[in-house]
Amino acid sequence: MPTAVKERILNLITKDHQKYFEIVEFFLDSSIPVSAKELKAFNVLENEIKTLDHISDMPDELDHLVDWIHHNNRTQCEYYKEYLDRRKQGGGREYFSSVSKAYEFLYKVAPTKKVDGSWLYSFTQYWNDPVFRDFIQIYLEELGLGSEKANHVRMYDNLLLAHGLNQLSLNLSDAYYHQAAIQLALAYAPSEFIPEIAGFNLGYEQLPLHLLISNYELKELGIDAHYFNVHITIDNFDNGHAQLATNAIKKLSTRYRSKEEFIRKLKIGFLLNNKGMSSVQIIKNLSTEKMVLEIFKKKAIVGKHMHSNKCMFNNKTTNEWLSEDDSVEEFIFELVRMGWIKLNQPPEESRFWQMIHDEEGKMFGVFSAVEKTFIYDWIAGKSIDPKQNQVNNEFVKNFLETNSFSYLANHEMAELKKQYDGSTNTGYKINKLLKYLAPHMHHQEIGLWSTQRIVESLFPSLARQ
Repeated sequence: MPTAVKERILNLITKDHQKYFEIVEFFLDSSIPVSAKELKAFNVLENEIKTLDHISDMPDELDHLVDWIHHNNRTQCEYYKEYLDRRKQGGGREYFSSVSKAYEFLYKVAPTKKVDGSWLYSFTQYWNDPVFRDFIQIYLEELGLGSEKANHVRMYDNLLLAHGLNQLSLNLSDAYYHQAAIQLALAYAPSEFIPEIAGFNLGYEQLPLHLLISNYELKELGIDAHYFNVHITIDNFDNGHAQLATNAIKKLSTRYRSKEEFIRKLKIGFLLNNKGMSSVQIIKNLSTEKMVLEIFKKKAIVGKHMHSNKCMFNNKTTNEWLSEDDSVEEFIFELVRMGWIKLNQPPEESRFWQMIHDEEGKMFGVFSAVEKTFIYDWIAGKSIDPKQNQVNNEFVKNFLETNSFSYLANHEMAELKKQYDGSTNTGYKINKLLKYLAPHMHHQEIGLWSTQRIVESLFPSLARQ
């Protein structure tokens, strides 16, 4: 490895106050060795645990864990029933009043959703230990058992792709990457963090109210909520991941002499779920106006050079208005003041909307379909009929993913298959496959194929499903 690369990796490992986005990029970088990621994971988790609020209502006895989980689930279901009653009585949507609000949510939770299940990757190295069997089953099911359609990360990528949200290039603040950084750190955590990983997994397999409501309202808006629905069905406590997680913790506890210390570390892992921007916090902060402003600022980078000087607004040309971020916001409200944008009225009545949407408009094609969805809902404002506001296929297309040919990827796949087929040693085969189940690989073709082979070896009954 070149000296410059080694120095860069060492700097990234030891840098405590690094941006969460950079930490996520570090763990997803295929060129960085696993040993470096493990060291980085130790540093990240140590720093996160130092700042934890150690208050938890998790019971101190494992025998009480089942009743505690049942109680929490019943409570969430009761809250959900109250929500449904409000809706039946004519109440409006409480999370996503418009398509653009739902889009903003999907876009802003993406950093975490794109590493879904990653925290359990570190347990795959213990594949031959029956204590970890339930944990590994959960991870393989998060990976869709190797099915492209059922792999959770692929599923979310396809959801973004279907609505053009993959095209958004607005900068998210670093806070949105906080939870993803923790999950990836757990994915490469050394063995002393095994109880914390188990506790984190238990917390993630609970049934939160926001998941139930999000699933309900996304469906109402015409958005495929399959990704969210799956997390309701497979995380159930009767025969799903929540039950598997609980059974796995009980088995794991037998390996620890001090049950008190095991429970303490288990609680720490559970509490790591609370770090970063939660879904509820993101939902509370949704703002179509702010999203539109960010879209305009992004367009202004090029737009400030593209307009003629003939059209003046308050003695300033369009190029002058777009020259600085602060003036972009002023320009938007200048367009409102002059009547080019008529807020809280049908967008079709606004001259600006006509310019960007009509095929003969001077700015037709400048804004993508998903960007126009945000602009449309912002202009319409209070005039939107919540019962009619759904995904509009006139504005939003289904973008088909193109599978580009990669010689290196195909060569690696062919070589892996050759090595796999040429051996009769199960341990050798599985160890060859494990690296392709890593967070940055499992949703790729070689990762999906590797997942299928491991499922066939370790869980043949699941492979037959």
